[in-house]
Amino acid sequence: MQLTVLIPNMLEHHDSSNNAQPSQEEDIEALKTLLNLKDKELQSLNDALLKAREDLKSAQRKLEELHSSTSWRMTAVFRGPIMRLINLKRTWGVMAYEVASRGGWYDSAAEVVSDIRAYRLQYFRRLAQYLNSNGEKDPAPGSGDHDRRDYAAWFATRAPRENPPVGSVTDGPLISVVVPTYKPPLDLLKEAIDSVSRQTYAHWELCIADDASHDTSLTEYLQALSKSDPKVRVVFRESNGHISACTNSALTLATGDYVLLLDQDDLLSTDALEQVAQCIARHPDAAIIYSDEDRINEDGSQHSNAYFKPDFNYDLFLGQNMVSHLGVFHRQLIMDIGGFREGLEGSQDYDLALRAMERVQPHQIRHIPQVLYHWRAIKGSTALDHSEKSYASTASRVALHDHLQRTGQTGEVLPAPGLPFFNRVRYELPEPDALVSVIVALDEPVDKLRAMLADMWRTRGAIDCEFIVCTAGHLSSEELLSGFAAEQLPAVSVIKTDAQTPLPERHNAAVEQSRGHFCCLVSALFSTMSEGWLEELARVAGQARTAFVAPRIHNKPGLLDHGGVLFTAPMRAVYAHKGLPKTAHGYSGRAALQQAFSALSPALLVVRRALLAETGGFGRDFSGKLALIDKCLELQRQGLANVWLPYADLMFTDPAYSGRTNILTELGLFSPERKRWSTKWGDIHNDRFYNPNLSRQGDFSLNWQV
Repeated sequence: MQLTVLIPNMLEHHDSSNNAQPSQEEDIEALKTLLNLKDKELQSLNDALLKAREDLKSAQRKLEELHSSTSWRMTAVFRGPIMRLINLKRTWGVMAYEVASRGGWYDSAAEVVSDIRAYRLQYFRRLAQYLNSNGEKDPAPGSGDHDRRDYAAWFATRAPRENPPVGSVTDGPLISVVVPTYKPPLDLLKEAIDSVSRQTYAHWELCIADDASHDTSLTEYLQALSKSDPKVRVVFRESNGHISACTNSALTLATGDYVLLLDQDDLLSTDALEQVAQCIARHPDAAIIYSDEDRINEDGSQHSNAYFKPDFNYDLFLGQNMVSHLGVFHRQLIMDIGGFREGLEGSQDYDLALRAMERVQPHQIRHIPQVLYHWRAIKGSTALDHSEKSYASTASRVALHDHLQRTGQTGEVLPAPGLPFFNRVRYELPEPDALVSVIVALDEPVDKLRAMLADMWRTRGAIDCEFIVCTAGHLSSEELLSGFAAEQLPAVSVIKTDAQTPLPERHNAAVEQSRGHFCCLVSALFSTMSEGWLEELARVAGQARTAFVAPRIHNKPGLLDHGGVLFTAPMRAVYAHKGLPKTAHGYSGRAALQQAFSALSPALLVVRRALLAETGGFGRDFSGKLALIDKCLELQRQGLANVWLPYADLMFTDPAYSGRTNILTELGLFSPERKRWSTKWGDIHNDRFYNPNLSRQGDFSLNWQV
């Protein structure tokens, strides 16, 4: 396992056979040399920065000159129509692809008619707003005239009252609110403390530790506060120890059953503790509780960037700290793991959550789907810019590396591609000589199958594979192999089936014949694959907690088509982030991070062959691709995770394989199957990997109907 260390080792250890130790003078000289090198690097960076600033100013001047020129003004009348034609061409291409993916113009028109019947005049008002704003305003069904992503407007209609009534929980547990401080803006600290004192829940105590701020005004304020309110306890540290040590000092004051962590300039909603107490009443064995969050500007007047989180998602948690803000822990659990670990400042709360999570069962981690924490975005805060505390990202990777070691997992901790402040775990393959059986169940022309298999073989990565093609077509393994380089031929076999043979039966027959450690089930035609895609999928599929693994799938216009499957309403299933540009990170990074979903795209799935054999393969309740989604849900019910891996990316060009607006209305789902689905899985509609505050459209926009 490797972990990139950003701080260089200044002194190398001598060979153990050599007892001679470097002298103090040699150490000093080594340090001087290192400092000189760093000074030169810093000067070089400063010079580059100055040059970049000059280049930027020069470019801005040239742009201003261009915009003020006569030629620019004279050609304005032509530029507008030309740009509209360019945009129209692209829009028409995307629209044509979407129409084809929905079964043609007739089926697409039927969907529009259905929406018009449901929303009537509001449908046309939404359409007019979208067109008049050049696509910037995009109201969702049920949102009235509001932009579906306008959180400020959404929050304004749901903000708590200024003087809310006392809560309904009168005999709940004592909650210790822990606040470490160090030279805080006094007015912001007072606001944070006021947000605690205004709670509708009465059973709380406030435990504050100051980390040697040596600020007379702060000291006088905290001393007066603790004297006037017996619920407030304060300790002043004699020397500065940074946030982990300071928080541990505050924990020594805590006597509550649960501990809530609050930063010195953030705010709690007035019902935050009430909601926590209600959660504990419903789940008395809860050990870790977290809520949704948003961000506020410096004066607290604007709310933005809400993160409506899923229920606990271990794979997503390895990529980002979704538990903090608001984070609540059983106090005994914190004591058992030794409190906060020093040396991981910036991600000390992530490290605490990782260590705490190792001691509890998944059902003891509870999520409250409400914004109970307001994270203040001020200069120097990662709420404003993650680069403000780059050391926090390094600390998070150290914490994650240690977690993997403690839990017996083997992998490399890396920055997430395109999101360096988030993490990625690249697991080791469970078997160094692992074989993947790529099972292709398609009735497509031989030239298309041959081209796809050749591309899959070429880009598979450092892993071996065999191909098994289940088809009703008349083709042979020799015909398929003709597309490969003669010096490197994979094993290819063909299973001939009847055209009416259901997809799950084809897969079961091929799995039984396969020889691989893994099975890669292919039910769509792909033309482009990222390098090493199969190896990356197998790395995740080899983890004991994993059921199926699926890649990110985009279409020819460059839009994300098949993400994880979300069940957002009764008899409604959608692909997460469908239609998002494939380079976009999506909602809170969720279009670019590994994570679990209830089910995955049946277009391509990788699974351990032994797991399929142990669980009886694919059932016969459903004849088409729904059988694969059914199997995903069955394995999830057994406690396994269906993992979506965006680091493996494939593209298909045929819109016939594109995801529908509602997967459960896909062609081939006949009436008897709809009834069987409703009976078996009809209660899956508030997906735990989504959030009830998000739209039932499944696009991560706001739900205006809650």
